[in-house]
Amino acid sequence: MAASMSKTLVISKPQGLIDQASAELDKFFIADNSYDDLSKRLRVYSEASPNDSGLVDRDYPVFSDEKQSLPHLPELSLMKQVPLPNELVEQFSHMQCNCMMGVFPEIQRAWLTIDGNIFVWNYETGGDLAYYDSLKETIIACGLVKPKPGVCSGIPYLLVVTTPIDVYLLGVTFGDVNSTGQMNNPATSDMNLLPSPLYSLPSDNCHFLTIQGTSGGRLFLGARDGCLYEILYQAQDNWFSKKCRKVNLTSSSLLSFLTPSFLKREEEPIIQIEIAEDRNVLYTRSEQGSIQVYDLGEDGQASTFVTELSHTSITKSASQIIKTVDKSNFQNIVHISAVGKGESVCLHLVAVTASGVRMYFSMRPFNAVTSRPSMLKLVHVRLPPGFSGSTTSQRPSKVHMAHYNRGTLLMASSQAEDMDLLWATGSDCFPFHSELMETHVSIPIGGHMWAMTEEPSENVVWKRDPKDDGRVRCDPPLVVTQHMEQLRKFVLLSAQGTYMLTKLRPVDQLRSILIQNQGYDNIEVESFFKLHKADQACATCLILICSGLAVDNQVVDWAAGAFFMHGGDPTYDFGVRPPATLGANYSVTGADVTMNPGLSFHPAQVSTPHVSKLNADMTIAPAGGVTTGGQVILSGKHDGIYLYLARILRPLWDSKLVGEHRVSSSKVVMKSRIDDELKWFMEQLSTLLSFLQSSTQYMASLSNDGYLPNAGRLMTSNHIDEATKKKCLGEAVAKEKQSLQQLMLLVNSCLEILGLWNIVCDHQFEVVCAALTEAQVAQLKSCTLRSLLSSGNEQIFSAMINGIIQQYLGDNACTDVISNKLRETCPSLYSLDDAKCSKANELLLSLGGIATAPERSALLFDALNLYKEVSPHLNLQEVCESLSNARYYDGVLDICLTTANKRDPQNIALHYYKHGEPSDDQTGYNMYTARLDCYNYVLDTLKFLLSTSYNTNVMSPSVPSKPGPPNKQTNSVLTISEAEHYTESLYNLAIKSNDELFHVRLYEWMVNNELTDKLLQVSSPYLEDYLRRSATSGTPDFQFQSLEVLWRYYEKNKNYSSAAGILNILADKPSVSLDLLQRIEYLCRAVMNAKSASFRVDKMDGDLLHELEEKLDVAKVQVLVLESLRRLQQNYRSQQIDTAISKLNSKLMDVTTLYGEYAEEFDLAECRLSILHCAGHYDSVLIESLWTAIIDKEFELTEAQSRDNKMIVVQNKVICLGKKFGTNDKFFPLSYIIKDMELRSLESGYDVNWVANTMKLSQIPLLQLLQSYDNLYKAKDPCWRNHGGQFHLLMVIASLLDSFLSQPHSLSAYERSRFIATADGLVSGYLVELQSSTIANPQAQSTAKKLREVQSRLQRAYS
Repeated sequence: MAASMSKTLVISKPQGLIDQASAELDKFFIADNSYDDLSKRLRVYSEASPNDSGLVDRDYPVFSDEKQSLPHLPELSLMKQVPLPNELVEQFSHMQCNCMMGVFPEIQRAWLTIDGNIFVWNYETGGDLAYYDSLKETIIACGLVKPKPGVCSGIPYLLVVTTPIDVYLLGVTFGDVNSTGQMNNPATSDMNLLPSPLYSLPSDNCHFLTIQGTSGGRLFLGARDGCLYEILYQAQDNWFSKKCRKVNLTSSSLLSFLTPSFLKREEEPIIQIEIAEDRNVLYTRSEQGSIQVYDLGEDGQASTFVTELSHTSITKSASQIIKTVDKSNFQNIVHISAVGKGESVCLHLVAVTASGVRMYFSMRPFNAVTSRPSMLKLVHVRLPPGFSGSTTSQRPSKVHMAHYNRGTLLMASSQAEDMDLLWATGSDCFPFHSELMETHVSIPIGGHMWAMTEEPSENVVWKRDPKDDGRVRCDPPLVVTQHMEQLRKFVLLSAQGTYMLTKLRPVDQLRSILIQNQGYDNIEVESFFKLHKADQACATCLILICSGLAVDNQVVDWAAGAFFMHGGDPTYDFGVRPPATLGANYSVTGADVTMNPGLSFHPAQVSTPHVSKLNADMTIAPAGGVTTGGQVILSGKHDGIYLYLARILRPLWDSKLVGEHRVSSSKVVMKSRIDDELKWFMEQLSTLLSFLQSSTQYMASLSNDGYLPNAGRLMTSNHIDEATKKKCLGEAVAKEKQSLQQLMLLVNSCLEILGLWNIVCDHQFEVVCAALTEAQVAQLKSCTLRSLLSSGNEQIFSAMINGIIQQYLGDNACTDVISNKLRETCPSLYSLDDAKCSKANELLLSLGGIATAPERSALLFDALNLYKEVSPHLNLQEVCESLSNARYYDGVLDICLTTANKRDPQNIALHYYKHGEPSDDQTGYNMYTARLDCYNYVLDTLKFLLSTSYNTNVMSPSVPSKPGPPNKQTNSVLTISEAEHYTESLYNLAIKSNDELFHVRLYEWMVNNELTDKLLQVSSPYLEDYLRRSATSGTPDFQFQSLEVLWRYYEKNKNYSSAAGILNILADKPSVSLDLLQRIEYLCRAVMNAKSASFRVDKMDGDLLHELEEKLDVAKVQVLVLESLRRLQQNYRSQQIDTAISKLNSKLMDVTTLYGEYAEEFDLAECRLSILHCAGHYDSVLIESLWTAIIDKEFELTEAQSRDNKMIVVQNKVICLGKKFGTNDKFFPLSYIIKDMELRSLESGYDVNWVANTMKLSQIPLLQLLQSYDNLYKAKDPCWRNHGGQFHLLMVIASLLDSFLSQPHSLSAYERSRFIATADGLVSGYLVELQSSTIANPQAQSTAKKLREVQSRLQRAYS
């Protein structure tokens, strides 16, 4: 029987020591955060005070003679050189007009255009050559951009190609979509160019020279006319815009319209577009060197021209800043780059000239409140190496290409036709210096460079300042994040092929030095430690030792040897004499405090700002004074370990570890922010801890001989005897050892917390957090690793462990597995101690030996009370399973409802439910879900009992498996009768509960389990409210089910009006699962209920009945339309008809929709007539045309049939419609129909009685029919004469009267008398009229004869 435990956390770790180590670690976080913005390092404090740099030696330091041990500190490394594919070399011989080359670093491809052909290949391997040769014009520009989301489905990139005539957007794909539905890796997949352009548009005589896109899919082009264009594209054309078009962003600006033509500058072709994605600003560079600024808006969707700086004004401004340098050095800007937010807040753009000069610009005032650009002003000019007065180094010249990003500058300088010189500068070796100091290197490159770029790399995990305090911080220096950084890869393209270089991090430089010198005991490694200082260099060694960057164990051993040899030892200083305040000319080194009297280069000036190694109680003596007490100075190894640990934990230390994730509009769950990176952090900490455990003893034993490296330099040996020196040194060693032991405790605690966090993530973090209390959730939301390491978090860890164990539903073995894992991963956080739960489990386990019912009941009651005392922190699932196994199902209900009330004592969940479950009510949501969790266990128990009572196989007879007496039925199996008993008992007890929210959940469960008949038997004040609410919430299917139950509920309770209203709603409810006949059935039942509504004292019930009857009439017409379309579908298959049938069958429609979108659209004349009749809309012309169409349609359908069949079919159709509309002269125009049909009968030679008989069968009164024929005859329409039937109508009338006289008693005596009198008068008139025609016309004679016979019979019948 499973046990449910309430955890009590027991902390066995020495919390005070961990707090001390955390406080010590904070100092190193402060040190790593002491870097400056680029503008401060360049001494630029205002846009109104521009300045310069590069004129003094310290800007580009050259190591002094004593530091010549690092003359070739590696900055760049050539990874590989890949020649151009042979197939491309051959293509150059076919060139006629133009060729270009470039690089698409996003997909690791290089490209080449020759005239109208474009070739793309993998520059890493020289393979995967793709080409496109469908263009007829010469290509003048080429670019790769990402498409707008949702516009080009399945196409990750667009290749934009411009020619003098057109602009083409080609689709680029990479192999097939992988199994996860994501795009394949472009570096390892074959590239495909779609054969047909996705978009194309004419260039309108604009030659587009450069192309640039944004990550959001916007596409910009720079043109030879000096204008910036944007290509607007979308999936389809619409009413207001074409599928693809271009917009001139320059000429559309207000300034261009207001500027007179004689003041406009000459056209300057735009040859570069630079987009600052992090600021949403676009810059352009013209061929002459002018720079324009465009504001793309906060959301990146705008395009506003801001300002322009001409090349002349830029040169003039630079010359005014540096007047001692020839202004030709400031001309000919060859490249511009955006300065990212991670590098500077106030500097936004850097331009590089052909002389290698960098010019930094700001786009807004330094103190501006807004972040949007408002200007472009030159604020700093930095000269390249070679401009200081004492330097003899070479200067860059003839720079034709450059690349700048994150402080690294590459420049291609033309040396010869077949060779370039690559210049590289960077400040990674001087990360924390207050002024910008850079190293530089130059590398010859074969061939003239055509392209230079950097491969994009993944962002470092939490690279920005982790403190979420609202400050605007730049990215930390590379030295802080190098253990997480990827190697930066640069790609250079020339006619000789592709050159791939990497920018080395300090750890890569150290590794290169160790390999080159085959060890660590050499002057180069020692110089590296002096350059970076001991603590920084030791931290770099630890990266090689712990992070697995070394390719073999030998490098790891060398790094460890360098760590111990050059990391220094703990010392004890007496009478330290630093100044009272450490100023710019002072720096604390790894083992001493030295003073630098000048500003000349010294490694101590350019290394990491040092965390004082003096003990916390140190007192700095004033200048010239001597302190009475000594101070402990910890070693560089000690500080390097703390520094390395601080950099590992930097992303976690002060960052929130938990966020909220919205899974739906009404549900927000807790989500860990570090689940993907946990293993990396744990690996780093584990390797560091292993190193500390294996090396602490060795480190602590250093300097046991009493040697003080700095003592002789700080004071004479006469002042301190040897015994005191050894004692003080022992104190320093002990202090360092104690600090390292505290650090090991801190690392171990971090591992335990992150290990527990990892287990929680493995068990669904949001599920585990759902079991936490409101206070715990709030605490977890704001927690950082720093806060978790402090005291007061026991309940958080306890609740998380509880949440993990609650997920295990198996036996003790399964629980033991997770328990063992928890004990192994976090032994100081996890323990089991819950006496009440254990006692309750013990009582339940003892039930097996109790036979009498009273004793069992007493034990069950006691166990239940114990469980109720420890709620709401129970594992309800395990408790309910235990009680169910004991067949104490009433106890399951009791404990669940009790726990729900304790978890939500103020019934906040009910308030949350009744107010529509608002998404912003997190407290209500938590209480609501907590209560539902409790209720679900009751419903699961009910479901089990119900399924058991329905299971006919429980006690079904079977053949015994062996001879002998029958097997005894085990107590663990419920019989059908027992299951029915327990089900009824639990159900009745549940119905008696006064927990309204539980009733809601119970009713919902009954509806979902098709127990509506039983639900309708419930007499509860909560049922109607539940059904009404459910009918407007939840899934559409659930709403439909609720409405079904609700109308039945109203009908059962004789609330017929409400039942009719609900049935009306059901009939109108849109659903493809509800066909038209079912809707009509709902309407019929609604009409029946509306008629059954008793005592309709107000007008509302009568109005409802009228509305329902009208809606039913329209629905019947809709059935007619649907059936007509189905008949039409049999002869004409089309998607339009199928869609129309589907729509007609899925919802009720009004007459306007039926007429306009269906009857008229598909030319359904009969349906149109029915709709007009239903709507009461009279239009004689339209109605007559519809009758003509109906009759035409019938004749058309029977065209291939015999004359008799044709007469029968047409007659049947007219009879059907006559019975339907014959009583309404407006919609059954008798005279018009008779005339139309008689003319057709006359033309086809049909029987003369065909039309009249048709009308009689249509139940048209005989007298009305006679009068209609009389009116037609007297109208004297020439159409009868034209068809040779001048007396045809008289013959029909004679036949009609003859037919009547054959059966005169078909009419009543009154009607017969009236009809005969009318007919006799009409016939007399006809005979008089015919007397004038009988002599010359035989047809008239025959007609007159017939009429006389009829007249005689009429007179006899009348007499």
